[in-house]
Amino acid sequence: MSKHLAHKEKPKKKPVVDYSAREIKIPEKRQRAKAKSQAPKQEDSFQTAMLNKTLDRKFSVSDLALTGIALILLVVACFLPTSGLVRLLTFLVPFLLAGYSYLFEAFQEAFMGIVLGRELIVTVAGLMAFCAGSYAGGAAIMIFLKLSDSVLAYAEMLQAEKVGSLYTLRPERANLVKENRVSVVKAETLEKDDVVEIYPGETIPTDGVVIDGTSVLDASALIGSSLSFPVAAGSKAISGCVNTTAPIRVRVETEQKNAVCSTVLRSAENSWMHKSSQERLIQKVISFAAPALVIAAFLLAIIPSITTGDWRTWLSRAAVILTVSQLYSVVQSVKLVYDSAAAYAAARGIVFKGHDVLEALSRAETLVFDKTGTVTEGRYQIKDVFPKGVSEGQLLFLAGAAELNSQHPIAKAIVAASGAYASDVQVLDVEETPGRGVCAFIDGRNVYVGNAAMMEERGIEYDLPTVPGSAIHVSVDNRYIGHIIVDDALRDGAFDAIEELRISGMKTSVLVTGDVHSSARKIASVLNFDLVKAELSPKEKCSAVEYLMTNRNVNTTLAFVGDGICDTEVLKCATVGIAMGCYDKPEAVDVSDVAILAPDIHMLPKAYQVAERAAAAAFLNTIVCGAVKIMVLIFGAAGVFGLPFAAFAQFAAVAFEAFNAMRILRYEENRQKPRVKWRKERWKNERSDESFI
Repeated sequence: MSKHLAHKEKPKKKPVVDYSAREIKIPEKRQRAKAKSQAPKQEDSFQTAMLNKTLDRKFSVSDLALTGIALILLVVACFLPTSGLVRLLTFLVPFLLAGYSYLFEAFQEAFMGIVLGRELIVTVAGLMAFCAGSYAGGAAIMIFLKLSDSVLAYAEMLQAEKVGSLYTLRPERANLVKENRVSVVKAETLEKDDVVEIYPGETIPTDGVVIDGTSVLDASALIGSSLSFPVAAGSKAISGCVNTTAPIRVRVETEQKNAVCSTVLRSAENSWMHKSSQERLIQKVISFAAPALVIAAFLLAIIPSITTGDWRTWLSRAAVILTVSQLYSVVQSVKLVYDSAAAYAAARGIVFKGHDVLEALSRAETLVFDKTGTVTEGRYQIKDVFPKGVSEGQLLFLAGAAELNSQHPIAKAIVAASGAYASDVQVLDVEETPGRGVCAFIDGRNVYVGNAAMMEERGIEYDLPTVPGSAIHVSVDNRYIGHIIVDDALRDGAFDAIEELRISGMKTSVLVTGDVHSSARKIASVLNFDLVKAELSPKEKCSAVEYLMTNRNVNTTLAFVGDGICDTEVLKCATVGIAMGCYDKPEAVDVSDVAILAPDIHMLPKAYQVAERAAAAAFLNTIVCGAVKIMVLIFGAAGVFGLPFAAFAQFAAVAFEAFNAMRILRYEENRQKPRVKWRKERWKNERSDESFI
């Protein structure tokens, strides 16, 4: 991933945070191993117990009901006219009902030597409260802690449901065809060149190529919006798509673990492993603050008790400090929000590779767009042919023959128009120069097909095009034989999407392309880009992006948007690399930081808004939870807040952070703001007679 935000971590068996980071960090390689298979180190016991304890939390209606009963018994016990041992037993019942699991885990932590474990500290606080005679406070600690865990578990359950809906993209079984016999096997065992039968209504288990049959594939579940396309022999079969009309046979090209659907699932499940700078900063503060608070609590219980002799009062106040010292909820308040945003986006075909990516995109004020396949359709068409000394058919045929093996959209358009096939002509020594063109040895002649820069490098004189569009020049043995004009239509809704990005916070929009200046300026003018750079090779695009990154505002980032075909290196060098329309390009999903699976530019502002909303919610959660902790700490130590109120206040903060995260899960994008259209009309009127400079 981005080398500018690379965060190097020492290999650890447990995804424990490196506290040395001070900026937004995006790991170069995202090794997303399952957390359950990684054992914690004992020397990291405090961080492990505090930060990762809640990862295996499960929501249980029975636990919630038991906690509710304990709360009712606590309220009843407060009004019962009991005293002495009977009163102690009356409050001990709700204490044990709500905290029996914590008592068991506290014993385990004490046995293992995890002296700063969450359950151990909370149990000690509860026992201190009982020793001080604050029976209601001791029971309240356990009850509200249990309620807090239940609320967080419920929010995590909703996230799991969002991610769980994606598992339909990856079927567990497949119909393997061998020797004309069909047998059902586990999809994860499929290997390259295996042939599978896909019946109507079934989901394609892994990426491959159709070898027999014709049908229509539905990609709606994969990309989060409506999309279907026909397939026949030779067509790509994308994992996660549903076969709708007739049986087809598919030859497997990749194992299921490397397919597009598996990449989407891994990203949605493991985004928490790549933490934001805000999470790392909080964890760094907590690593010092939590032990200090525990020490302060015991000092508060001992020193004033010795000097005043009123040990009950100071023991009760120390118990308040101990409950505050468990700062895991502050970390969870941020993690919960980013997890919710990643799950919400994944269900809509937007894949964020980590919390750090969400945070970085929320700070992006400069967005750089590649032209082809991003703001344009990426489907070039031959607009005109200008031969020189040869016929139009000969010019097209030679150009198409040279471009037979190229994957560039312009090359594909020329090949389709030329009717050239590999069997028709002998093509040798093909050399493709990114951003320039192709050189090939065809039937004993050197053929160059490329832009003006290639002709100039070879010292070949060429004709300037007289019509708008991208000119592809052709020469044979250094003799110029004409040029082909290709054109690419603007993507529907591109203007509205870019205007919506400006409304959301984008300050600078930049268009970079390998196209000629005349074509690039026309598109930049129509879409109101702030800057445009044309006739760039992929290496020059990287240089342009790096220059913009070095000159950006402090605490802001730069995002690059491309289709992932010819701009993979630029995706890597940008702070945030966004690949758009990559549902059929697993390599683009792999190298990008954000993968927008649908070929719909309207999904770009949605991704930007999700990141902004997540960053704002995470900041609000941190402020609220931190403020409550500080308030309880100060007033609890002063004796203003008793244990019951302190426990309830912290539960209220946790409930708020869970509610804030669930708002993101259930957030539905508003319709396009009316002022977008108003700005569009006003800009058209103002710029109708102007040209882009």
